[in-house]
Amino acid sequence: MKQRRCTVCSKQALYRCAYCGDTLCKAHLPPEMHWCVGLEEYKRELEARGTSSVPLDLRPEQRGWSVKKSIHTKTPFGIFSGNYSFLLLFLISISFVLQLLIPGGLITRGIPNTYEKLLWLNPLLVEERPWTLITHIFLHGSFEHFFLNMLFFLFFGPVLERKIGSSKFLLIFFLSGIFAGIGWSFTSVNPALGASGALSGIFATLAVLMPRMRIYFFFLIPMEIWMVLVLFAIYDFVMIGSADMIAHTAHLSGLFFGLFAGMSLKRSSA
Repeated sequence: MKQRRCTVCSKQALYRCAYCGDTLCKAHLPPEMHWCVGLEEYKRELEARGTSSVPLDLRPEQRGWSVKKSIHTKTPFGIFSGNYSFLLLFLISISFVLQLLIPGGLITRGIPNTYEKLLWLNPLLVEERPWTLITHIFLHGSFEHFFLNMLFFLFFGPVLERKIGSSKFLLIFFLSGIFAGIGWSFTSVNPALGASGALSGIFATLAVLMPRMRIYFFFLIPMEIWMVLVLFAIYDFVMIGSADMIAHTAHLSGLFFGLFAGMSLKRSSA
C-alpha cells in the first residue's frame, strides 16, 4: 500500500480531516493547523458544544475514514460556489475562444483584433485604461501559452483555494495579476497579456503556506515547492531584458505579492 504524506509537511500521514479531506500528520490534524476550508464550520461546532476542542471524526488512514461534507453558502455562481478556481478557468477559456472566433487577432494573424486591443495591457495607455490591469489576465497569445497557463492553474489553484477559502483566493489571484501588470508597466512599453503574473502570485502564496509540499518539477523531478519557486524566481530575474517575448518582470511582481500575501496569512493565523 502506498504511504500517504501530510499535505503540509510531507511526513507520514495517518489521518484525514473530516472537514476538508486532506491527509495529515498528527501535528497538522486540527483544522486551524492546515488552512482547512471547513475551519468556520469547525469553529461553529466548538461554540455549539461549548468546549475547547471538538472530537473530530477521524480514523487511521489504513482503516479508512468518512469525510464530512463542507457547508457552502449558496451564491450566484451556482455549481462554481466554493470552486472559484474552476470558474476562473472557465472564464479564461471562454475569453480564449473569443480570441479565436473574432476575425483577426494574435492567434490567427499576429495582429490584435478589437477585442484584444480593448483588454490587453498597454503600458503607454494604462492610465487611460486602468481596467486592463485585470483584463489582460484573461487573454493569451497562442494555444501553447493558454494551455500551459491553465495546466499550471489546474494543479495549484484549487489547492490554494481549499487552504484559504474562495474569497481570499480570488483576492490574491486578482491582486497578484494587478501587481504583475504594474510591475510590467514600469519596466516595459510593450503590451502584455496572460495569466502568468497572477499564477505566480498563487504559486508563491502556496509555497509560503505549504513549503514542504512535494511537486514534480517538469513532471519528473520530485522537489519541495519552495525550491521550485526559487528556481522560477532566479530564471525570471536572469532573463529580464532578453528578447524571448516573456514578461519576466510581471512574473516577479506577481510572485513578490504572493510572498507578501502568504506571510500575511501565516501571521494572521499564528
